Amino acid sequence: MQKKKYIVALVLLSIFIAGCTGPSAWPSLSAGGGVAYLANTNAVHAVDIATGKELWKFSVSGGFLGSNPSMFVSTPVLTETGLLIVPDSGNKHILYALDTNDITDDKTPNVAWTFSNVKGHWVAPPLVIGSRLFAPNSDGKMYVLDLEDGKSEKSAIEIVALSAEGQTDRLWAQPVSDGTRIFITSLDHRIFAVNLETYEIEWESQLEAAVPGAPVLGADGMLYVGSLAGKLERFDPATGSHESVKDTNDWIWGTPVAEGDNLYFGDVAGYFYSYNTATGDWNFDPIQLDGAITASPLVLEDKILVATESGDVYSVLEDGSGYEVWYHPDAEGKLYATPVLSGENVLVAYLQSDYYFVTLDLDGDVKRAFPQK
Repeated sequence: MQKKKYIVALVLLSIFIAGCTGPSAWPSLSAGGGVAYLANTNAVHAVDIATGKELWKFSVSGGFLGSNPSMFVSTPVLTETGLLIVPDSGNKHILYALDTNDITDDKTPNVAWTFSNVKGHWVAPPLVIGSRLFAPNSDGKMYVLDLEDGKSEKSAIEIVALSAEGQTDRLWAQPVSDGTRIFITSLDHRIFAVNLETYEIEWESQLEAAVPGAPVLGADGMLYVGSLAGKLERFDPATGSHESVKDTNDWIWGTPVAEGDNLYFGDVAGYFYSYNTATGDWNFDPIQLDGAITASPLVLEDKILVATESGDVYSVLEDGSGYEVWYHPDAEGKLYATPVLSGENVLVAYLQSDYYFVTLDLDGDVKRAFPQK
């Protein structure tokens, strides 16, 4: 088990870290207004979900084989005004705001603005709050930008100080907010709370291991986070005081999902968990599936969808009384990204597959794949 754990970790870290400089990284997917937005290595694709037709494609001159290629791997973030915020995780260090309402004749969105005054890779998707964009960078800072023009609203918030070796630790996860504070996790084993109005750090807390996923607010008003220590941690969002509430079988890579009193998440040994924030206990014994779980689950009305590295998507009943393979791909491919719900469709993006993503109905039957053959 130890050997397998470190092999999985090595794969994940090499894909994400090495991928930021050129080779490959798993795709990220979001959706809005009936359109899927796929960040897939050297391009961002906008795809009509109903037809599978590509509406537009965004890439940067220089190309994938250029000397300084772009790398689009972070989840695109769509704003209410139609801006698509796209981080370039390559060495260009550029954050793009694409205007999805302004598409050129050659089917390319116009760039509303860019921001590049950073020293590290963009890995974490930014958080939109009102007219502000909160964008963590791997240089250890979170940048607060005006959504209209991409200008800085203040000096960058120093989230992670330089380590003893002079290297900054990475901020990989999208922040979350309770309306008063912004919470952000770090690979240097810490979680921070930043005041939403003053931008001051109100508290920080040290954990036993790195936290690659984002925190989540539970129905009990508490903040929960999983770490590579294999622990589910609970924080008081006002004070930062915390305790470990449950041990897991292995590293927690992804972000837990809150639904009512329940938190759903998985670990890299393939175990799926359901934790009840009201009782402080598991809802059922953890279920082991057929591969590492790095993605967040997708909670539907009558089931929970859990993606595994093997490429399978499982359907788990809410009470844990049953589970089955909901979708098994007809082609090889690894599955690290969280499935996305759009209306009556579930979108699943694959790495190293014959297609970039597949569109399924709510029964797990294939409607179409992108790109279409």
